[in-house]
Amino acid sequence: MHTLLHCLFLHPFASPGQNRARWDLACDIAAECIAAELCGPRPGNANGGTEYALGRICGALQQIPLTAESVFELLKTGRFVDDEQEWQQLFCVDDHRFWYERPDVRSTAGAGAGEGHTEETPDSESEAETQPGGESPDDTPDKGSGHFKSPKNAWQYAAQSITSSMKHQPASPQSGWGRNLSGLFANLRVAPRSYKKPALDEFLRSFATFEETPRPSSDEFDYALYTYGFALYGDTPIIEPLETRDEKRIREFVIGIDVSGSVWGPMVTRFAQIVQGVLCNEGLFSSAPRIRIIQCDTQIVEEDVIDTPEHMRKWIEGLRLHGGGGTDLRPVFQRVDELVEHGEINDLNGVICLTDGYANFPKCATPYKTAFVLTPDGAQNLVPPWAMTFMLEEEDFRST
Repeated sequence: MHTLLHCLFLHPFASPGQNRARWDLACDIAAECIAAELCGPRPGNANGGTEYALGRICGALQQIPLTAESVFELLKTGRFVDDEQEWQQLFCVDDHRFWYERPDVRSTAGAGAGEGHTEETPDSESEAETQPGGESPDDTPDKGSGHFKSPKNAWQYAAQSITSSMKHQPASPQSGWGRNLSGLFANLRVAPRSYKKPALDEFLRSFATFEETPRPSSDEFDYALYTYGFALYGDTPIIEPLETRDEKRIREFVIGIDVSGSVWGPMVTRFAQIVQGVLCNEGLFSSAPRIRIIQCDTQIVEEDVIDTPEHMRKWIEGLRLHGGGGTDLRPVFQRVDELVEHGEINDLNGVICLTDGYANFPKCATPYKTAFVLTPDGAQNLVPPWAMTFMLEEEDFRST
């Protein structure tokens, strides 16, 4: 992700002149910062050295977004000259030598863009008003032209495609971006969009995946050809109706419930009823479902496996909460990893945890879709940025 962000932010295509080392450091700081926002902290950074350094840099930038260009300008002031060597060890995780050993980008870009095309550098006075490398925001590469053959323009095209998607789709925690990702928007030169918060049932439906079900698909069945076969042959249709169709279902799913003292009683019961309504009333239960419900405070205190809609109904009717101590959700994810490793979970749709947010969370992003549903007074700012978040409100219970 770190290296991919370098390319999308066009870091390799600027010419830092005599300040190559500082430009490399500025690019690494910006890429590592955004990669951490997207994926969570890098493993092995337990001492928090990068977080401390980023805090100092953001403090010095004040309200200026953290980008390679803004950090580069900050480093040029010499304010952090004594820290640069230490920061290089913290943030340098890939090799930049190929940025400077490739064919001359200026001549390649110039051949496609026309005579007179020049490339700005981070040292130029107009850098703050241009895109990285001096490209104008309106200089959109044509995918079918020779201009697109430049590596720089190929990556610029990819970055602009992402930007276009962000401009035309509402940002939300459900979509995976829109919260704690202001740095990504700043580096891609696009402002985050506001969004309308989805209802809880809609949020839960986002975990369903397509599954082949034994039902004819009227959308894919051609009645004209079917009846023409009877007209042509008497008793033989040309096409038999399709015996299956793809529908969104939830097959393997894990629900973690924070049973600390602050998450208790009616809140948990109502949440379970909403989940039951979405799974049962909207036909999201798979033909062979395995819904695991894990209660956890500082350790797992109860685990149930639901395999039918009727079983789900009876579980809610006889719901008993255990625990009541502190809050540590890491055992839930350790249990899920154990089940996956032993082959008891083969096609996990996702993990969703009900909590107040005042908990210990996994440091790194999970390889499966993860969401935390927070109680109305939950601490959203404590939830790791790599996970989806849904803040419960009273209207969520009324609407469902």
